Amino acid sequence: MIDLQANSRIRLRTLRYFQVLADELHFGRAAARLNISQPPLSMQIKELEEILETTLFERTSRKVVLTRAGQVLKTEVDRILSTTDQSLNYVRQIGRSEHQHFNIGIVGSALWGTLLTRLKDFKKQQPYVNWSLQELSQHQQIEALHARTIDIAISRNVLPQSETNIRSQLISREAVALAVPEHDPLCQHQSVSLAMLAERPIISLSFNQSNFARQVHDRCVEVGFYPLITHQVNEPQTALALVSAGIGLSLLPETCGLIHWPGVRFLPLNDPIPADLYAYWYDEQLSTLMNAFIMTLQGR
Repeated sequence: MIDLQANSRIRLRTLRYFQVLADELHFGRAAARLNISQPPLSMQIKELEEILETTLFERTSRKVVLTRAGQVLKTEVDRILSTTDQSLNYVRQIGRSEHQHFNIGIVGSALWGTLLTRLKDFKKQQPYVNWSLQELSQHQQIEALHARTIDIAISRNVLPQSETNIRSQLISREAVALAVPEHDPLCQHQSVSLAMLAERPIISLSFNQSNFARQVHDRCVEVGFYPLITHQVNEPQTALALVSAGIGLSLLPETCGLIHWPGVRFLPLNDPIPADLYAYWYDEQLSTLMNAFIMTLQGR
């Protein structure tokens, strides 16, 4: 018979202790991660094993190993704590909406151009609403939306793959342009083709931070060459500084030209590469505030 009364003695903190120890398989490292000493950790694990009436870890002088029961519990605890975190963050999300505050995940290049204007418009329409901006890669944005730690994400181009329960909306159309030093021979052209860059050093946004950077790379491959990427950077400003110093060229969203970096010119491409801005949010009933924000992003 299942002892429901005994199960009720298991606290979330105990499960968290178990989860960390199962990750580390070392009492010292687990205790350090939990910011506690080893004896309380050992006591919590011992109590959990007594309640469940099974051994969760095989302990020797050299190592700690999960038993079969421990492996199953680890899988279940990961699921339970993840679901719990999402539920609690969802409540926080609702609370933020009620208090007229929301969190926005954003890629660094998005603030130049249309988006900044529409954020200003929204602030005029809703002067008592506050928001927090957090720079995240597109992948991090999707994770944060699922975890409910952000309310809306703003990134470039459509998602590279379908995402469950994530909706999207186009904010503005934009294209990629070429940033070149102002005395570069390419400045003699009104526009340039990608093929003209085949032998030139390219400063790219980081592939780890930007799906947009990968899409630009793949477009170059489609037209017949692998770009000679000599540097990967996280921010457009860093790319522009390197371009200004003559280190290389950079393919960036055209609105980055609004930064007006000294010694840098932006040239349009003959081979269009989209750098469109999209908003993403979790597919659920939105608050009146969030609906108004999305409409403003659309320019409505």
